[in-house]
Amino acid sequence: MEKQDIRDQHHSRITSTTYAVSVILLLLVVCAESVVFSLYNKYLFSGPLKTPILYTAACQVQCFLGAVAVLICTPESFYKRAPIDSWASVLKILTIPIAFVLNYGMNNLSLEYTTLALNQLIRSFAPVVVAITSFLIEGEVQSGPKSISLAFLVLGVIMGVGTSPDFEFLGIIICVSSLVGQAIGIVMTAFVMGDKKVKLQPLDVLLYTTLPSLVVLIPWSYSIGEFDKLQTSIDASGVARILTLIAVGGLLAFTYTLFYVFFIKLTSSVYYSVTGGFRCTVAIIMSFYFFPQKITALSIAGIVVAMSAFIANSYFTLLEKLDTGLGNGSDKYEAMEVDEEAKQSLLSSQNDDK
Repeated sequence: MEKQDIRDQHHSRITSTTYAVSVILLLLVVCAESVVFSLYNKYLFSGPLKTPILYTAACQVQCFLGAVAVLICTPESFYKRAPIDSWASVLKILTIPIAFVLNYGMNNLSLEYTTLALNQLIRSFAPVVVAITSFLIEGEVQSGPKSISLAFLVLGVIMGVGTSPDFEFLGIIICVSSLVGQAIGIVMTAFVMGDKKVKLQPLDVLLYTTLPSLVVLIPWSYSIGEFDKLQTSIDASGVARILTLIAVGGLLAFTYTLFYVFFIKLTSSVYYSVTGGFRCTVAIIMSFYFFPQKITALSIAGIVVAMSAFIANSYFTLLEKLDTGLGNGSDKYEAMEVDEEAKQSLLSSQNDDK
């Protein structure tokens, strides 16, 4: 009996260690791919393929095909498609592509006109958008520590963006518009469904919402002359290279979502959201290494203040989740991360981030 207990304890320790190592490795992979995706998109839109909207549409198609492959090839224990069993569900699904186009389409477009560092800094403003939206929808007031962290986040973003030598009005306006699109998407979803619970899993989002977004993305791309720009890129680089660049982007988008799904299954989306500040910080630092960007002392101070406030806000959010029961999926933060965060990781940069 004692030997059996010893074996059980040994097996339990091995299982716990394996789980911890798997979670850490997966988190490192997801965070690394988030940063790489942001850098890759900026590289594309700064040179070889200045068609961010058309590129986004192409990645949407690839992600849809990948989701179909997962649905066909994996067991239900990994992914079970959420059924569409009501008009309310249909309406909810139709709002997600609208939010996506406003949010991540605009974000990708902003990368053509502004630096990656400023893009990531402005995108870190997302918790403030969430707080405002929460107040408008529910009248929810943030806790004291979170309110302070949000105030410092606003201060840091204003310092970092306003004093940057790379400040470009058009790019900043487009990037800020993407955050407005994020808020509109949250409000629309809540209005249509009557609550803030988003029942779709990330792969459901890929399966149901990618193709409808093409109805807006393709005409939008055509209207701003991206088809002509695509032809120019093909003439300069060749069809094979351009198709390869697009395929790599689609692969990054889809694999990132798969890794994200694995991580959520092992832990909770809250744990991933806590890493947002770190991912933004790494992306900003790496952007100065890969791209020609300028910075001042005040800009550096603003970035430090904003990223510190972002991380602090994520920490306070995690504490609130732990107090209310982590992973029960009962509040809007869990629901919103499944929807909004999954889509940023899909075709933005994020990525948070996404």
